[in-house]
Amino acid sequence: MFLDLWTLLVDGANDSVRWIWVFLTTHFVTLLGFAMGLLVMGQLIRERRQTSNIFAWFLLIVFMPFVGAILYFLFGGTKSRFVLKNKSRVRNYAAAIAEKGHSDIAPDPARPFEFQRMEGNSFELLPDNVTCFEALCREIENAEKSIHVMTYILGNDEAGRRVVDLLAKRASEGIEVKLLIDAVGSMGRGGRFVDPIRKAGGRAVRFMPVIPFHTKTSANLRNHRKMAIFDRKRLITGGQNIDTRFMGPTPDPDVFKDFSALIEGPIVSQFNRHFVSDWCFTTGDKPETFKEQLLFRPDNVGDAVMRAVPSGPDMERDTLWERLIIQIQECKEELTVVTPYFLPDSVIMASLAVKAHMGKKITLILPEHSNQKMVDRARYHHLRELKEEGINILFYQPGMVHAKLFIADRKIAMIGSANMDMRSLFVNFEIGLFIQDPEVIVQLQNWADSLVPDCVPFHRSKKARATPGRIFLEDIAHLMMPLL
Repeated sequence: MFLDLWTLLVDGANDSVRWIWVFLTTHFVTLLGFAMGLLVMGQLIRERRQTSNIFAWFLLIVFMPFVGAILYFLFGGTKSRFVLKNKSRVRNYAAAIAEKGHSDIAPDPARPFEFQRMEGNSFELLPDNVTCFEALCREIENAEKSIHVMTYILGNDEAGRRVVDLLAKRASEGIEVKLLIDAVGSMGRGGRFVDPIRKAGGRAVRFMPVIPFHTKTSANLRNHRKMAIFDRKRLITGGQNIDTRFMGPTPDPDVFKDFSALIEGPIVSQFNRHFVSDWCFTTGDKPETFKEQLLFRPDNVGDAVMRAVPSGPDMERDTLWERLIIQIQECKEELTVVTPYFLPDSVIMASLAVKAHMGKKITLILPEHSNQKMVDRARYHHLRELKEEGINILFYQPGMVHAKLFIADRKIAMIGSANMDMRSLFVNFEIGLFIQDPEVIVQLQNWADSLVPDCVPFHRSKKARATPGRIFLEDIAHLMMPLL
């Protein structure tokens, strides 16, 4: 009897073990996804994120836990302790130099995450694709000591090949050439395409891998900054990539509407520091090897007052976003905003609405059709709200506007790499250049005004018609806005 009872217990235990094993193997992916989802939600709660961003990731993980968790680990990163710690090497080294008498390259004491305003700069507007391309090629050809280029997109086209050939030529002539491209924006162009530069004695590297398994970062963190620095004292910066969609040797009606600027003066030292920071982070080079570059301060050559404001995972605060909020809140009369993508957070939306309530003139210029259809769909939720508040929304019809321009009261302007969207303001590595100079502001305002004849008001655009089906799709896209 005892033997029969023991056999029964063993068989029962075996059945239980077998059932548990079958359950685990059958539902392994589900259980793994559930565990990963819990891990991600815990991480989201600990991170300093926008509420809408947390909610969007929460929805994705609830409905697709396994897929959502994988997407988060690959593409969900924002601020990165690894990046902050790594980038602090250059920041701390530059601060130590500043303490020895070079205070003009130190952060602003009142706002330690920003640079100080710098006087004595000159500004030359490069208003179109041909002018910018010609200026870039000319500066490369005329550089006497060094050429440092950073871009998000390096195209495998006429513009990209021409710049690579010129950089290789100058490297072979003994000029110090450094090229930093983003691994996602310039996917496929980090190997053989830029090998001529390496073979000539220059250096060309990719910023952060597409799938960052061997780093403590996220594929979501992309370097969107654009700058080309020549001899440490001349700078080309703006929103244009080195690609025929943005610049080239001949006029093209289909090219993206954009501009850059040729800058000279002390402000270039701030861009020097950012190039060194991104370069050292990418290559592992020690910042001490760039002491001369970090110490160099170009001479005064003009009257424009400028300030570089970086933003991204390498900053402890969302500095560019904060600076834009300040400028909106301090606006006394009018704002002009030109941006290709408009997906701001609730704070910027509220700030713009309040200014509209106060009777301020606000003009928003966007492409009627951008190159991002989902982003276009998501923006209408915001645009309809702002239209009701009395903001003048204009759609540029001939093609894509890629320019990033912010002008407040015709007294201060911002140009640079950042779009008016959450990715630029909270995720990407970006840099903005704030400018105070009456003559420069007039040039930039005239450039923005030149778009208006080819624009149509929001209410006259066919894309803005509020049909039930369109509103439904816009609301769905708006829910996913923080992930775009």
